[in-house]
Amino acid sequence: MKIGLIIIIFVLIIAIISLICALFSILNKPEPREVTRWVLHSYGNNIALYKGDDIIEVFGAVALDTLPHEDRQRLDNGIVFNTREEALSAIEDYDG
Repeated sequence: MKIGLIIIIFVLIIAIISLICALFSILNKPEPREVTRWVLHSYGNNIALYKGDDIIEVFGAVALDTLPHEDRQRLDNGIVFNTREEALSAIEDYDG
């Protein structure tokens, strides 16, 4: 009878430890990171770089009315980039 009681206690201890570990992993789940998107968008007759809803920089050296129609349309809709560097590289393409 003593061995049966020890086995039951051992199983209960393992179950409790498993529950504690499961709760700990659920409670300490990292919060999802907000993805920052960089967007080049038309701004008046120029191009602006947005980070989310904020204007980070306006590029006055690039006049929209000098660009091909397709490029102006894309900029009117907004061109999304994952990094600032990608967006700045695209500006260099428009700046010639």
